Amino acid sequence: MDEVTEAVELVCREQKGNPLEQIATALMTAFLETKMKDAKASVALYSVSSDIEGAKIAQEAAMKSNKAVVALLKTASEQLTTDPQLVASMLQGVMVGVSRRLLESTAPEKPFDALLRELIFLSRTYLNACSKRPSVHDSNA
Repeated sequence: MDEVTEAVELVCREQKGNPLEQIATALMTAFLETKMKDAKASVALYSVSSDIEGAKIAQEAAMKSNKAVVALLKTASEQLTTDPQLVASMLQGVMVGVSRRLLESTAPEKPFDALLRELIFLSRTYLNACSKRPSVHDSNA
């Protein structure tokens, strides 16, 4: 979990000020490649993260990553019209969901490339939409 958090924090430092599409590609790639670098260890960690102590550790790692992603999104060359905290949470949910799908499969290495491509596409499209659409607050007025 520390390796994944460190990879996310590193990419966040390296991508400051870049376009949202570049940020999405780098973030998704770093997360998924690090998570799946040792698929067997990730599967083992995933299974123990459901106990109380494991869940606490996973939550702390997610909070550290979230803080780094929020800070990164605020520096993007395109301004988000959606709350960066919400956007970061959505991106993390997608990353975790895809990695969970891989970890629960019988052969995680087989769908890896296809899922990474789709994860990048999804996150780039989402970030583009979040920089162009009216803010949530504007639509509720």
